[in-house]
Amino acid sequence: MTKWVALTADGKTVDVVFLYDPRPGIDAIEVSDDVFHGYVLADDGWMAPTTIGDQRAAKIAAIAAVTETFLAAGAPVEGGLHIALDDGSRSDLIALAQTASNAMSGVLSWPESYSRGWITIENVRIPLATPAAGLMLAASVGDYYAAIVQHRRDLKDAALAAEDAAALDAIDETAGWPE
Repeated sequence: MTKWVALTADGKTVDVVFLYDPRPGIDAIEVSDDVFHGYVLADDGWMAPTTIGDQRAAKIAAIAAVTETFLAAGAPVEGGLHIALDDGSRSDLIALAQTASNAMSGVLSWPESYSRGWITIENVRIPLATPAAGLMLAASVGDYYAAIVQHRRDLKDAALAAEDAAALDAIDETAGWPE
């Protein structure tokens, strides 16, 4: 996915958006990964934000960009495979967990559709022979997703609490993510 930035008439960024193509009717240019909200386009390139508010917004945008990278990669599972973490996939995992719980309690039988396996991002099936296997998969993926969301929040809280540029620079948005 290419990173595009929309511009105002005076050359200041409105927002950094992630698009395959620029949106029709919006003046946008492709930018590198180190350009975030608050950067200003000058004659000699992009200038970093100068006010603490703009620097804070840029740090929060950097945190969001790293978060999106982890979410797009999916939750790692055995064999070097990954489970998708988009909204629809997480909803499907909730249904898997509910079905597994009901099957474990004897309310219903474990459906063949689930026992055949969960399909990974790599398009490989992970067999789920038992309801317990399905519940464990849903729980581990849910925990991984929650760890990403919590770490993002911790980093954002640190950025919001930072009193100056040095404190913002000390926040490493690439460190401490779940593995």
